[in-house]
Amino acid sequence: MITDQRLSTKRPRVLALSSGGGHWVQLLRLRPAFEGSDVTYATVSRGYESEVDGAKFRPIIDSNRDTKFKLILCFLSIAWSIIRIWPNTIITTGAAPGFFAIFVGKILRRKTIWVDSIANAEELSLSGQKTGKYVDHWLTQWEHLAKPEGPHYYGDVLGNDASGEAIADRKSLITDQGTSTQQTSSSRCSITEAEDLSPQSSDFNTQKSFRIFVTVGTDQHFNRMVKIVDDWAANHPEIEIFVQIGETDYTPKNIPFSKFLEPSEFIAKVRSASLVVGHAGMGTILTALRHQKPILVMPKLARLGEHRNEHQTATAKHLSLKKRVKVAFNEHELHSILENLDDLSTSGKIGARASESLTHYLKASIQK
Repeated sequence: MITDQRLSTKRPRVLALSSGGGHWVQLLRLRPAFEGSDVTYATVSRGYESEVDGAKFRPIIDSNRDTKFKLILCFLSIAWSIIRIWPNTIITTGAAPGFFAIFVGKILRRKTIWVDSIANAEELSLSGQKTGKYVDHWLTQWEHLAKPEGPHYYGDVLGNDASGEAIADRKSLITDQGTSTQQTSSSRCSITEAEDLSPQSSDFNTQKSFRIFVTVGTDQHFNRMVKIVDDWAANHPEIEIFVQIGETDYTPKNIPFSKFLEPSEFIAKVRSASLVVGHAGMGTILTALRHQKPILVMPKLARLGEHRNEHQTATAKHLSLKKRVKVAFNEHELHSILENLDDLSTSGKIGARASESLTHYLKASIQK
C-alpha cells in the first residue's frame, strides 16, 4: 500500500475544470491527455459526477458575467479547490470558471492550459482573450485563429472520423479510481461520453418509425424553434417528436415536452432518434455526431434575447462548411428542411476522443 501511495505521488496532479454543457463535453473528449496523471475533474453540478465513472470529482459554483454575485462565489470555490488539490497542471475548456482557475493557478505558480471552446469559430471567447496574458499554453481549436504569439493550434475536439476507430475504452476516462462514486442526478440536461456508444442505425428507411428529438439547451429561451416544430408536427402525426424546451416560454400544443432531462434520459433520446434538431450548442452537436445521428441546427440569436452573443451563428457556419451539420439560419429554412427530411443523412461521424495531435500535445505539456 505504501508503495502504491508513493507511486501515486509521482504522477502529475491535474485539475481538469470547465463550465457545464458543451464546455464539459469538450473537456471529457480530452481525457487521453490525462492518462498517467492523477486527475481531478471539476465542473458546475454534482450531477456530472457520474460521467467520470469513479475518477476524482469536485463541484464548483457556476457563474457568468450576468451574475455578478455568483462570480465572486465561483472564484472563491475554485480558489479553494486549487488549494486543496494543489495540482501541477490546471487545464480548462472555459468559460468564466476556467478563467478564474487560470488566474488563481498563475498566482500560485501552477502550470496552466487554456483550450478555447470550438464554439468560438470566428474569434476567441471573451474569457479566452483575457486568459492569453496569464496562461502557459494558450490554444484555439480553429487553425485560422492561430497566431505565432498565440493562441496556437494543435487540433480540435472533433477528432478524426469514427470509421476505423474502435469505441473508446471506458477505462481511459478513469485516470485515477477513487472510492465509490456517489451517484447523483442533475435537474438539468448534461451529456456524457461514458455511455454505451455502439452505433444505432439512423437510416430513415430501415427504422420502424421516424423519431425526432428536439433540444434547445438549458439557457435562454428558443421560442422560434419550438413553435415552428410544434406547428409542423400538427400536420405530421405519423412522426414521433419529443422536445426539451429549457427556459422557453412557448408551450407546445402538439408534441410531448420536458423543460430539462437527466443525463441518461438525454442520451436515450439521442440514441433512439432518427434525427436530432437543436440549437447550435456544441454539447448537442458533439453528442449527435458521436452517436452517428443526422443533426439539424438553428442558431440562437443574441439580438432576439436567445443568447448572450452571436457565436452560435459562427459555429453553425463553420461546422456546415466542414460538412458536420445541416443548418437552418432562419425559420423559413427550418420549415423547408423539415418538409424534405428524405434529403437528410448522417452529417458526419466522430470518434470518442479529440484529435491525437491535440491530446498528444496536451499530454506532453502535462508530463513535462
